Parts: sequence; C-alpha cells; structure tokens
Amino acid sequence: MKLTPLNITLACVLVWVISEMNLDTEMTFSWGWLVALCVILSLIDLGFRMMFKDLKKLWLAQIGFILVVGILMVVIRVM
Repeated sequence: MKLTPLNITLACVLVWVISEMNLDTEMTFSWGWLVALCVILSLIDLGFRMMFKDLKKLWLAQIGFILVVGILMVVIRVM
C-alpha cells in the first residue's frame, strides 16, 4: 500500500480522536461521524488512485484537495 497524503490525514484524525477519548470533556464528533469520515476519505483516496497512476501527480492532487477543503472549511467557519 502506497503512502499518500489522504492516508496520512486519516491517520492523524484517528490519533487525535483516540487521544481525545481519555479526556473528561465531550467528544468533538460522534462515532458515527468518525466512521463516515474514514469511509469518505478512503473512497476519495481510491478515486484519486484510479485517476492518477503517477505517484508524484497523485501526491500533488491529494495535497491540493486537502488544501482546498481546508480553505473552504475556514471560509465557511468565518461566515
């Protein structure tokens, strides 16, 4: 299995959620949303792998996707 930015993002999200479980505060989102996020990121990763066979183009496309989603999240949060 090739290491891609979406795989790294998914791993970071899972580590963050697991580290938040031990705190006494309420979880940021429910287990259902976490499973949905994992499935969606996995499907998007598979879609990118089917579109881009070259590993360099795959990395650039996925990094671009993560940046666009991050910027959109900030813009939506500010509005």
